[in-house]
Amino acid sequence: MPSNLDTQTLTFGVGGTTEVAITHDLGRTPLDGFIINRTSSANVYRGSTAWSTTTIYLAASASVTVTLLIF
Repeated sequence: MPSNLDTQTLTFGVGGTTEVAITHDLGRTPLDGFIINRTSSANVYRGSTAWSTTTIYLAASASVTVTLLIF
């Protein structure tokens, strides 16, 4: 089914407070994201590195697997 939304869903692990790089195929720098699911109550937040047309950077308060919708 075609979508009018320019989004991508990503599932990845974050190992705690260390920033991780997650690649995406959105073709532009994402504006933001929504957490769809996570495996624990860890807080997930943007890392200190700026997002780019190919990579987002996130960290968490504890180890967690996250499903994120970026737009």
